[in-house]
Amino acid sequence: MAAKQREMDTLGVLLIGFNPVVREGLQAILIKDDRIKVIGDASDEHRAMQLIKRAQGSEQPVSVVLTETRNTKLDGVQITRQIKDEFPEVAVLVLTENPNDSYVIDAIHAGAGGYIFLHDMSPAALIQNILRVVEGSTQMTTALLRSAVENLLQNGRKTLAERTTEAAHLTEREVDVLRLMGNGDSNITIASTLGIAPDTTKKHVRNVIDKLQARSRTHAAIIAAQAGIIGNPVTNSIQ
Repeated sequence: MAAKQREMDTLGVLLIGFNPVVREGLQAILIKDDRIKVIGDASDEHRAMQLIKRAQGSEQPVSVVLTETRNTKLDGVQITRQIKDEFPEVAVLVLTENPNDSYVIDAIHAGAGGYIFLHDMSPAALIQNILRVVEGSTQMTTALLRSAVENLLQNGRKTLAERTTEAAHLTEREVDVLRLMGNGDSNITIASTLGIAPDTTKKHVRNVIDKLQARSRTHAAIIAAQAGIIGNPVTNSIQ
């Protein structure tokens, strides 16, 4: 019974893509943490969706997907979009070895909950990023986030005026929540900071995302920065 409870309390993680060296390195880090269970790995979109569908009907569903932006067999942006469309409860964390990765914006638009630069990241930091993205925190290293904001400010899919008009429909409380989302705060932290119930916070977050027509919390925070509602969002990730 205890073993079953422990399994249910762990976070199921699926690896999608990555070359064998990186994949084995990630697995070696993850299996050492009792809070995480590596469900498997997939080299392409079809296999990945099969594994998620199978796991979601089991005692150990997939909570987090770790993937990369692109390789010869995988389009990380496309698989992120597929996962978020079919399994919105699954958090997607995109890993990159390129601090100037041009796919940051596309991944955010696709619904990625975080975008992490692997260089010099410790195993402990990787684990914390996984745990925090499940809690709803925005996970993105500062250099990548700055690049994403600058890209959107220059080449946003909607003009600043359009974003500001959309933002005008946010309530005062929703703006408060949005500012904290921009800090990378989880729902629990936002609820504590504002003195409101977690369920109320969750409702505000959903309203903000819907009103800004965002694909994720990260996307909503960057839209808010683009519209001038909040300053450039920052990351609370451990690096």
